[in-house]
Amino acid sequence: MSGLSGILEAAKRAMQSQRFGINVASHNIANASTPGFSRQRVLLEPSLALRTQAGMLGTGVQATHIGRIRERFIDQQIRLANDSFGEAEIKYRITGQIESIFNEPSEAGLSAALGRFFNSFQDLATHPEESSSRNAVLQQGLLLTQSFNRLSTGLHQLRDDLTNEVNVKVNRINELTKEISRLDIEITNTQAKGLEPADLKDQRDLLIDELSKLANIHASEDSNGSVLISLGGTVIASRAGAVTLRAEGDGSTISIINELNGRAMNITGGELHGVLSMYNKEVPDFLDRLDQLAAEILERVNEVHAGGYGIGDPPTTGISFFEGTNAGNIRVNEAIVNDIMNIAASADGTSGNNANALALSDIPDELLFNDNRLSVNQFYNAIVSDIGSRINSNESIIRSQTMVLNQLEHQRASVSGVSIDEEMTNLIKYQRAYEASARVVRTVDEMFQSIINMV
Repeated sequence: MSGLSGILEAAKRAMQSQRFGINVASHNIANASTPGFSRQRVLLEPSLALRTQAGMLGTGVQATHIGRIRERFIDQQIRLANDSFGEAEIKYRITGQIESIFNEPSEAGLSAALGRFFNSFQDLATHPEESSSRNAVLQQGLLLTQSFNRLSTGLHQLRDDLTNEVNVKVNRINELTKEISRLDIEITNTQAKGLEPADLKDQRDLLIDELSKLANIHASEDSNGSVLISLGGTVIASRAGAVTLRAEGDGSTISIINELNGRAMNITGGELHGVLSMYNKEVPDFLDRLDQLAAEILERVNEVHAGGYGIGDPPTTGISFFEGTNAGNIRVNEAIVNDIMNIAASADGTSGNNANALALSDIPDELLFNDNRLSVNQFYNAIVSDIGSRINSNESIIRSQTMVLNQLEHQRASVSGVSIDEEMTNLIKYQRAYEASARVVRTVDEMFQSIINMV
């Protein structure tokens, strides 16, 4: 279309295109603080030119595409960093709870209880016949067993809590994959109509980012804009739907099962792997070492105590000081609780002999652990040191991954983030272009009026 009508049509398209630009700039400004929002832009292109005797005559501008600005590579790097950060963060928190349970160093800790218990035999050796010294041994023995019981109960309770946390993580993964799959269907259907669902893609990417912190997922996008979310090599979310996962345990370990085929998933990262690692390996490791400590102390104290003599006529002998098998059920023998005279301070049954009490007080210095290389205190201190070492290790990972994530988020913000100053500049640019196009319409109208007046 040429002539005045063609000019009017070109001006109309220009006003429409600039209005698109104003709408997009306004949308960007409104969502400047919206989590996961990617800056959008309108693509303006010259409309088809007309062939005339004088040459190709331009017909104005048209808005051909409204899309978001996003860099997939940065998204992938953020999701990889989320994987390590999520695992370290959850391990740091849970190991901190273990540290609180052990509560070392403090007067309420097991180390102090061990010291007081064996020192009470040293005091008994000074006054082997006195009831007060014997009663002190009994009380310190009771406090020691209570400390063992408390630690064992605390660790078992923590492990039970981790079962619930695993289920929470798995349920959240299922929620996210279902929502990602739903959005993926909506996105591909919209794109099939020739439209660009930028806001829906932002929502989907935000969910994928959250999912990447929970587990070692990999997200890929095909040419149609549809995503495939895989976990350990198994697709768990796509346009075809989401796979439901469940946690399955036998009391000793927990596995994540794919309900579609009943197979265990390969979880190697993220918060879920952190919780599974703490439940399946790290907390049981501390429990095993605590039980080993309690069992060795129980066995060695009973061995020495049973070889000594209490006070009586005749003197009692062959009595164990402790009963039980591990940290959870260790307790003082009822024979000792009911009669403190059964505490074996004497090595030969004679009055005033303290050799057995001294032998009992020397047990902490004996090399009883790790192939006779560690004493009681050294073995327990190694447990406490290991807790601190794991906390420091996870804290170091958190710090380094936080720096990486901050850098990546800054890069993504520089690409996809909304700059208010830039959008305000765009608004002015589109406004001026709109006003100029409107002026063209008025000019054409005046030209039409001139022609009509001539007639």
